[in-house]
Amino acid sequence: MAIDWGDSTKRKAFRDALKDVYRSDTALKIFVDEELNETLAEIAGGDNLREIVFNLVDWAKALDRLDEVYQAFKALNPKHSKIRELEQQPLVSLTFNLTQDEWDALFQLFLPDDFADLQRAFQEGFKEALGIAFRQAQPKSNALVELTQIREVLESYDTGAQGPVLAVRFVECAIAELRRTSDRQGTDRNLTALEQWRDRIAQQHNVPQRSAELIKTASCHAYLLVALEDCGADVNVYPELHITGVEKPIPFGANPTTCAVDQVADHISEWIRLAEETPEIQQCEEEEVTLELFLPCRHLDEDVATTWMVKDKREDPVSLGIHRRFLVRSSDRIRDRQIQAALKRLWTELEACVAAKTACDKFHLQSDCPQSKGVLLALLKDGGALGLKFVAQLPTDPGKRADLLNDIIDAAIPIALWSSEITHASAAILKTEFDTLLDQACLTNFADLARQWRRQRMSESAKQIKLLCDRPDRLPKLPDPNREEDLLVAS
Repeated sequence: MAIDWGDSTKRKAFRDALKDVYRSDTALKIFVDEELNETLAEIAGGDNLREIVFNLVDWAKALDRLDEVYQAFKALNPKHSKIRELEQQPLVSLTFNLTQDEWDALFQLFLPDDFADLQRAFQEGFKEALGIAFRQAQPKSNALVELTQIREVLESYDTGAQGPVLAVRFVECAIAELRRTSDRQGTDRNLTALEQWRDRIAQQHNVPQRSAELIKTASCHAYLLVALEDCGADVNVYPELHITGVEKPIPFGANPTTCAVDQVADHISEWIRLAEETPEIQQCEEEEVTLELFLPCRHLDEDVATTWMVKDKREDPVSLGIHRRFLVRSSDRIRDRQIQAALKRLWTELEACVAAKTACDKFHLQSDCPQSKGVLLALLKDGGALGLKFVAQLPTDPGKRADLLNDIIDAAIPIALWSSEITHASAAILKTEFDTLLDQACLTNFADLARQWRRQRMSESAKQIKLLCDRPDRLPKLPDPNREEDLLVAS
């Protein structure tokens, strides 16, 4: 039976079938080599399996070989559940509003670093066009983690009268997000081509344009708070799930536990899965839960991004820093009322400086290592700093290093940056990396700050950056240390 490969839903179903059967690059490579007599790496590259499969189908469609690939797959997997879906013909032939050339012209205007903005723009545009959040409309869909997936969904909705409305709303929201990012970074990005694309499509399909106001910054984010407190050689671990704008934690089936530090990542893997299956979280515009780790002082300088191994949805081990957006906060600050009061005052100042685009000017630059305990604390307090950029080598002596980190904690500054290793990067390079992170991130939006920090760590010179940040709200509820029964958290 001939399949209409011009129907993007058919291509998506086939891609899903390929990923379901060939779950590794090697398995897909064997299929392509034996059935198509081609070399996978030469015809379909990519950073992950989803991208490789997309490029394989795209390559086959461009060369009119998609039927050949499908027949080879069907011969090997005749009872696969997607076969019936692929060969089922629609009762009404679907007509699409936009051509592939128009979609190509749009997505060629985006840059690789635009993805976070486009992710938010898609969620906002979808809700405006259809009156419902994407996760509510497609509760079983996977998170949109690549630009090709956003395009794929947009194309699948490009039928009937509603199709061009979603495309126009997406581009309107993209322009607003990109403009806000450009303003925050102090750049002057030319968005004329995007505006012209929007105007042309809106005019051709009689889509009324909305006002050019910026997208509201108070988008809904989900945060998984995991607090560690020392308990002898082990740690007590307390999980809590929050959504911005909701005062109380969201129940999600996770309980406190006591374990060795190197076992915490195993629990985090399960808690992430439970959190992202929670109905309240699935209604958020942001589809990925941001992890906030509250660590005791002695663990603040550990490289948890690479040494903590969590499990992805396929149960494969992956480093925390790659798998998850996360931030490090201080569990020592939670119980200290004096620090919390100071942090609340400084956070208000930080928000005002972020709005005025002067926040980075309020970060104290420390280019050498204080020789005495309390020196850095005094500098931060007397200087009115809102943050710290520490570009000196930390003390090798564990006691002195702990003193320095305690100074940073007690100063109550909202954000501190340092590096455990400065052997591969000079202080000048490290300072540049710090400044880049602070300039690119929205410092008062922890989801965006975590996203930018993960992106920054991908570079060789910035992979050792440590980031400690805190805010006076969204704190996990810890047991009362004066009530013995509260401290018995492990079953």
